[in-house]
Amino acid sequence: MKKILALLLAVLMVIGLVACGESKPAETQGSNESKPAETKPAEVQEVTLKVWAPQEDQVDGKGWLNEMLAKFEAAHPEYKITWETGVCSEGDAGNNVKSDPEAAGDVYFFANDQMGTLLQANALAKLGGSYLDQVKNDNSQTLLNTVTYSDGNVYGFPMTNNTWFMYYNKDMLTEEDVKSLDTMLAKGVKISFPMSTAWWGGAFFMGNGGTLYGEAGVDASQGINFGGENGYAAALKMVQIANNPNFVDDASGLGVAGLKEGTIAAAFSGSWDFAGLNEALGDKLGAVMPPVVEIAGKQVQMRAFAGSKCVGVNPNCKNQKVAMQLAAFLTSEEAQLARYEMRGIIPSHKNLATNDVISKDMVAVAEMNTMNNGSCAQPTIPEMANYWSPMGSFGAAIVNKDVTEENYMDMVDQFMTQLNASGL
Repeated sequence: MKKILALLLAVLMVIGLVACGESKPAETQGSNESKPAETKPAEVQEVTLKVWAPQEDQVDGKGWLNEMLAKFEAAHPEYKITWETGVCSEGDAGNNVKSDPEAAGDVYFFANDQMGTLLQANALAKLGGSYLDQVKNDNSQTLLNTVTYSDGNVYGFPMTNNTWFMYYNKDMLTEEDVKSLDTMLAKGVKISFPMSTAWWGGAFFMGNGGTLYGEAGVDASQGINFGGENGYAAALKMVQIANNPNFVDDASGLGVAGLKEGTIAAAFSGSWDFAGLNEALGDKLGAVMPPVVEIAGKQVQMRAFAGSKCVGVNPNCKNQKVAMQLAAFLTSEEAQLARYEMRGIIPSHKNLATNDVISKDMVAVAEMNTMNNGSCAQPTIPEMANYWSPMGSFGAAIVNKDVTEENYMDMVDQFMTQLNASGL
């Protein structure tokens, strides 16, 4: 009996020890759950970023740029950013940036026709990945072409369009009239067009199938093709228009001035002239894409040069990732809408074409319609320098009656030789 009691006591002691041993890990585990593991605070990267933009975007330390920089910084707490802002217009970027690319802005605004100059100076970074996807998704094919170089790569984020369209006086021309240049010229009112200015004069050749450096404007080996039957027909039509008593060559702003004074019914210009025209004409002012014109029995759409003003990233920038993120943000739908609201700059983002306010803005609609339906991308390759002087001279020769209905074919042949000569 004593042996049995001793055995039972021993078993009970073992059970007690096991129970005590199991409870310790359970207590420890419960203690760990009540005290979460400590996490290290996220590291903040210190960044200095130099941004060059037009003066109008950064007036007295305020304005659109400063507001966008503050929004970008708030959206990226992982960066502590020191901003260094400088003034440089889109038109001056080619000269200012290339003079010292390493000291230039990390992010800067530029006009797309300066792309070749900036690339030769190693001052413009190629886009890829999500940044390239953004540019392709946010812009029309025409806009995409304006930032695509001859190597097939994309080098800028489009911000706004750069093209021309037509203004007219609603008291002198109807909405139906302004669809056709021939109809307008037959109305007995004066119609102005800058035929002797190269940026405009190619509209008839490009409308009638003429090309500059191939369909995409990037193949230098194909040269400029404003000749052949299509070129002859376009030149003949230009001669006939210049001989029309209702035509006025727009030299030195004559067309816009006449439109303001009421002596001219229609003139071709861009968004930059809207404020002055609106002040002079008020509700009488209309704006539309370029009209069609009859060439060799066909209705042909006049085509303006399509360019863009963009945001680029300097490949010499030390903080390339942050610079790319900023450039993408500055050209986002949100930022472009804010710039339109603050400065009236017409956006290039295709989603904004249906914005409630922008879709009611006749100038914005005229510009967007021109970009999408009445334009050709202005080539950015260096060979484009061969175009300007011959085109201006040929247009002036038509206006001065040196090109006639008798000699226009020979004159087009000479013109083609000049366009494709090297070293101009």
